[in-house]
Amino acid sequence: MKKLKLQTKIKKCGVATLPTVMILGILSLSVAVGITAVALTESFISQGSAQSSRALFYAESGARDALIRIARNKNYTCATADCYSIDFSTNGCSTGNDCARVSVSGGVGTSGDPKVITAKGVMKASIRTMEVRVIFDASGNGEISSATWSEVTQ
Repeated sequence: MKKLKLQTKIKKCGVATLPTVMILGILSLSVAVGITAVALTESFISQGSAQSSRALFYAESGARDALIRIARNKNYTCATADCYSIDFSTNGCSTGNDCARVSVSGGVGTSGDPKVITAKGVMKASIRTMEVRVIFDASGNGEISSATWSEVTQ
């Protein structure tokens, strides 16, 4: 009789083990899925931030290129939107990546009549735009007296 009671007691103890193991397994799986979701989100955020930084770098590079063109020729203009582009990789602007699109409009190089450089940096889905207002000195020799840089936000 004692043997039969012992076997029944052992069987009852085993019944609680299966639900406990299943609950622990489900909890472990939930934690793993949560950690993976957070890691993927952080990865996408950092990738977007890096692309945005590169787009700003491309816009600044395009603006500097236009400044050089203006310094060489104070009457330089190309007022159409995105009149020239600078590729930073093979087929940059034609594929929509890694390029700067630049336009120069405004004055003819006289004092108080600013030229406006607009440069868009493109890196995949990120587009950043820089605007530079160039003012020439009053002496009439065509030297740049000031350049005001600002980022254009949409």
